Amino acid sequence: MKYFLLPLIFIGTLLSSNSDPIFLIHGFLGWGRDEMNDVRYWGGKNDYQEDLRDLGYNVFTLSVGPISSNWDRAVEAYAQIKGGCVDYGKAHSEEFGIIQKPINKCYDGLYPQWDENNPIHLIGHSQGGITARMLEHLLANNYPDETSLLLKNINDRWIKSVTTISTPHDGTTLAPIIMDIFPFAQSMSSWVAPFSNTFLKKIYRFDLEQWGLVTDKNQKSKDFWKEIGKSKIRDSKNFCTWDLSLEGAKVFNSLYRTNPSVYYFSFSTFATKKVSESNYHRPDSKMVLILRPASILIGKSNEIDSTWNKNDGIVNTASMGGPTSGSHGSEPTKMYNGLPKKGIWQKQKEIHMNHHAIIGAHLSKKKSAEVLNIYKTHCQLLYTL
Repeated sequence: MKYFLLPLIFIGTLLSSNSDPIFLIHGFLGWGRDEMNDVRYWGGKNDYQEDLRDLGYNVFTLSVGPISSNWDRAVEAYAQIKGGCVDYGKAHSEEFGIIQKPINKCYDGLYPQWDENNPIHLIGHSQGGITARMLEHLLANNYPDETSLLLKNINDRWIKSVTTISTPHDGTTLAPIIMDIFPFAQSMSSWVAPFSNTFLKKIYRFDLEQWGLVTDKNQKSKDFWKEIGKSKIRDSKNFCTWDLSLEGAKVFNSLYRTNPSVYYFSFSTFATKKVSESNYHRPDSKMVLILRPASILIGKSNEIDSTWNKNDGIVNTASMGGPTSGSHGSEPTKMYNGLPKKGIWQKQKEIHMNHHAIIGAHLSKKKSAEVLNIYKTHCQLLYTL
């Protein structure tokens, strides 16, 4: 198979105008390559990172806090890419009562030469897309009283492109629905289940050392959930549920602005259909069973208007195109016409897949190959920018 791909790699190299590394950022409750045994966040039973590398693309997978805020996740992503120790910032840490520099979060750096002359591409799924935007935001701004290289300097043109997949740019109506109906630990567990039936029985890295929460290797994940539910993190705005809410998304969107030097692409997914003689949406044949209850709740939410009922089981499709809810209005958006343009969110045609199928979860070998082809095609585009 690899020998067959060699001509394709050669042709792709000839057409490339850059070979800048591509970093994949997982979403809410995601995990790194050294977790979950042989189950990959990007690929499920397959391994999209290695498949893309075999095609000549320089792809890396990041592993950030699965339930942390986008600020914390972005700081962790920076340290993993550039190298060094995590520093969440003095002001941020004091505001939310977290440990500014956890002792065990230091990295050699996947791409230490990262700077304006050696930019990168970011691809984020679900919350990972907002994390990518937060990292972009932190790089574009400076905080003079801070000491970390990320926060004290303006590092413009370090990012060549940002691609978001099934990302709740304007929030998801599922976050408050779940938190209002179920106890904390139970609600979180219900989001985990679609990935693996054995997820809660295995050691899982929550990366919450900044909150003083450290997983004991002999402690079951479900017991750790209980500790999280009792801690101050639950009611903090420095947490994923705030960032994923409509209100939290609006606050960040009011701070965030697209950068005229960056290319933006967004992929939207759906797996519902409109109910006859109603504005409600219900799951269709593309929705996996475990996501159907959540999809039904979103499909009847009517939080903003009926267009928000269409969903992929986790996120409202209307929220995936790009940030629109900021106090200054929508960021520039348009449908992608095949001609990449900087400084504008270019929306790809909606994909008929559920929230987890788009990253290769619970798919047949044939279907997984079809999803991988989406990534291959997009990586080819990124290398022409």
